[in-house]
Amino acid sequence: MRIVIVGGGNIGYSLTRALLSNKHQVTIIEEKSVRCNGLVKDLKAVVINGDGTNLQTLADAEVQDADVLVALTGRDEDNLIACQLAHKLKVPRTIARVSNPQNKELFKKLGGVNTAVCTTEIISSLVEEEVSLKDIITLLTLKEGKVAIVETEIRESSPAKDKKIMELFLPEECVIISVIRGSQIIFPHGQTTLKVKDKVLALTTAQRKAALQEII
Repeated sequence: MRIVIVGGGNIGYSLTRALLSNKHQVTIIEEKSVRCNGLVKDLKAVVINGDGTNLQTLADAEVQDADVLVALTGRDEDNLIACQLAHKLKVPRTIARVSNPQNKELFKKLGGVNTAVCTTEIISSLVEEEVSLKDIITLLTLKEGKVAIVETEIRESSPAKDKKIMELFLPEECVIISVIRGSQIIFPHGQTTLKVKDKVLALTTAQRKAALQEII
């Protein structure tokens, strides 16, 4: 993919390194010339010294040919404008960093932003999850954290011990997708019985994690 990143700070730098390692083509737009020099030195990416909210700068970055634009500056308003301009230039997907959680819904209403990622919300939810769901490990989040693949272990005290999956009365938005028993990977069905030390992988929503913990 061809990706344009607006903002060459720590997040932009780290994201660029990850994308380059996966063989994507990356162009970075960064306002500060000193930071641009560092990016050029450390990364094999095209770096443009300019303002990502300026149409000419976006044209210099050939944003019209990009598959994705990611706006990662520390200013929410600049990230919104960059995404809106990219949207008008027919970029298929735009992603904006949001520092103020109150701006997340505003971004969606104003349009031009396909995905708004609020770092404050993500960190907050991780802290709350660590405190309230100690027995469940989140392996992967999807759909902006609304859906997750989680792992939990069947213990001696688990209500699900020696029960068949069909007997668990799982919430509608929760599906057990795999059971790891020692070195064996089980693709479960309703008749699968859960044993002590089984590691259970489930697909669930953020709202159903607590219910899953109680059941398993």
